[in-house]
Amino acid sequence: RAAEHQHEQESLAIFISTMTISAASSQHRRSRGIRHGAVCFAFVASLMGMSTVGVSSQETEYNYVNWEDAPASRDEFDHDNDPSVCGVKRLTVAEWEAGRYWEKNKPVIVMNVTDGWAALEHWKKQEMIRRYPDQEATMGEARLVGETGPDEAGKRLSPTTIKEFITEHMYDPMKYFFDRKISISEGMLQDCHPFPMPTRAYLEDPLTGAIEALSKKMRVRKTIDEEIWRDHLAISIGADLQGFGFHHHREAWNAVIFGAKRWILWDHDRVKHNITRQRRMTRDWDTRALLSSPEWIRQLYPEPERMDEIRAHGHDCVQRAGELMFVPNRWLHMVVNIGDTVAVISEIGLGAGEGKKEEDFQFDPDEESSDDWSEDESEDEEESEDSEYENESEY
Repeated sequence: RAAEHQHEQESLAIFISTMTISAASSQHRRSRGIRHGAVCFAFVASLMGMSTVGVSSQETEYNYVNWEDAPASRDEFDHDNDPSVCGVKRLTVAEWEAGRYWEKNKPVIVMNVTDGWAALEHWKKQEMIRRYPDQEATMGEARLVGETGPDEAGKRLSPTTIKEFITEHMYDPMKYFFDRKISISEGMLQDCHPFPMPTRAYLEDPLTGAIEALSKKMRVRKTIDEEIWRDHLAISIGADLQGFGFHHHREAWNAVIFGAKRWILWDHDRVKHNITRQRRMTRDWDTRALLSSPEWIRQLYPEPERMDEIRAHGHDCVQRAGELMFVPNRWLHMVVNIGDTVAVISEIGLGAGEGKKEEDFQFDPDEESSDDWSEDESEDEEESEDSEYENESEY
């Protein structure tokens, strides 16, 4: 009996070793399984009384030298942008600028936007840590921050730095780096030149469309700041499967430098006067819960009602490194990172970040006040008044 037991232990050890080698050599397993491989190995080994010395989950998770080395759920979330699924027009930079597509109400993908950017070298993982270790950053759980938007996330965000986030928190599923109000160093902004239009136009002439104000003896721009593409960028850094759930905001472009993003975009005309349709589309019908982006795609998207709606009135696209995705005004959209992904974003009305203050992290967006209405009370009023959107998804 002792001999049989020893034989079982040896067989199981060989099986585990084989699976570990297979995970390291197979792209599919490497892209989805290595992050959890050490944990699984340690768990099974502990049942056998085997030693797990040399297997470190911290090393497995954080010691990816390059962005491209980290797990990427390509098999599950990537696709080939078939026109029947994506249907978004693809443009050259020259076509984007000549056609002034940022003034139109249709999503487009612009190719080769990052050609010539210093960020292609300076924002490689180790180089970014070396050059910008103390760059201000904030982090929080993407699903929760997405409900209020990063500007009003309060206690849902924590202060950090680029070095700290990348080396200590990036592969924690509860941590995502995205903020539009951080003070980005001039060096990082310069790394993204030439900015795409229309953001570049502000750099070339901040007083575009200005008039001569004789009383002030100076040129005065008539357009208010909230209607201008200015020269500040937001930065997004996240691991595989990170990304915000359905939300909307003003016109924006998002350029991926490293990695890829899966987008679900939905025409705002379908929901601006129909809060019931918005809720049926974006929430779980039974629990009314807002799911994370990957869970929405896994659990809710396959429902025929939702998939047919996106096919008819939206887009399901994969954006790759070097490409810009333009999101029109108020179009609802969700995003899922495929692998470690680094991107920059410009949006109408996005002014220069002034840096976070201590009080910015003290506000609790979940705290009720006398000004709040219950969802049940507000639902009838919103629907009866043909309300445009749910507040929680706007930023």
